[in-house]
Amino acid sequence: MKVKNALLGLLAIATILPGLSMAEPRQRFKPGDQTIAEIAAQDPGQFSTLVAALLCTDLIDAVSNPEAELTVFAPTNDAFADALGVTASTVCEIDEATLTDVLLYHVVGERRPSPSVINGRNKQIEMLNGAFIFPEGQKSFEIIGNSNEDSVTIEAADVLASNGIIHIIDGVLLP
Repeated sequence: MKVKNALLGLLAIATILPGLSMAEPRQRFKPGDQTIAEIAAQDPGQFSTLVAALLCTDLIDAVSNPEAELTVFAPTNDAFADALGVTASTVCEIDEATLTDVLLYHVVGERRPSPSVINGRNKQIEMLNGAFIFPEGQKSFEIIGNSNEDSVTIEAADVLASNGIIHIIDGVLLP
């Protein structure tokens, strides 16, 4: 009898909420309409240095690829200026191999929404350059880099792109 009542209750809910499909779970982090590159390019006040760095290292195609599944920990213009003393007009003066390594140290090869970063489920996250970052965990937005001396804070999480997720950070992690 309890099972029958439970089933009737579910049917009643399904009838009351016709737009809700029980066959398809809701996605919490649905993809956005623009690629990571498009989002960054449309916000030069925050990301002109990042976009310039991606262009001079030929990594712009990777974050423009609509088939990609990436998470980018995106340093702001101020972060690049503070950490490396560069701007959009000077970032390409950094050795290309070094700059490529730094940029790849800010990218994960899968979608990582903020709960999978900040809730401490993972003690480390492997980045595309092969090195790791170490989220503080326990809902902290602090991330520690390889050196254990540099850390950044996620200032804005879960900017959803069609090809991944952007977490805006206040520093540059150095591999």
